[in-house]
Amino acid sequence: MAKVVALVAYALCLLALSGFASAADNKKDSKFTIEGKVYCDPCRVQFVTKLSQFLEGADVVLLCKNVETGNVTYSVNGKSGKDGSYTLKAEGDHGNDVCEVKVATSPQPDTCGEAMDETALVTLTDIESNSDIRYANYIGFMKKDPDAECTKVLEELGIYPNDPDEDVAAQDPPPNEGSAPVIPAPEGSVLEELALPED
Repeated sequence: MAKVVALVAYALCLLALSGFASAADNKKDSKFTIEGKVYCDPCRVQFVTKLSQFLEGADVVLLCKNVETGNVTYSVNGKSGKDGSYTLKAEGDHGNDVCEVKVATSPQPDTCGEAMDETALVTLTDIESNSDIRYANYIGFMKKDPDAECTKVLEELGIYPNDPDEDVAAQDPPPNEGSAPVIPAPEGSVLEELALPED
């Protein structure tokens, strides 16, 4: 009886080990398809508006970096098609990596050549999904100067860009920076009567 129990236990161990090996092989054999689009942003807002145009011939790259070391562990290059769409094929499970797609080279370097800060994060590991397709957020390039129609388009969206002449970041810092502003109380108000005397 003891021999039978030992044989059954041994067989179960072999099955478990083969299961782990099979899972590891499946991770190595994992294949993913990443789909996304590249566009030109004429308003420098880094999202698609009705003035945006999709770019054919833009170079894109998928980079996976190890979460702990930051070292690149995997990369794939691709190019956008006629409607700005691109498809990248990735192999292997990258559950220990941060993977992102970003633009590399613009097909219109003189008119729309400044790469956006935004990248498209994608998850390249087996998840509870029946699909191996990963849809990436749109990425792209910006024009050096916003188009004239951008203000109207953005106002239609409820966005009111600052006047460049009133750019807060470009102004000199106010005197006594760091201290709370002094707001005088209206004459005859209770606040005026309670105001502390000046030193």
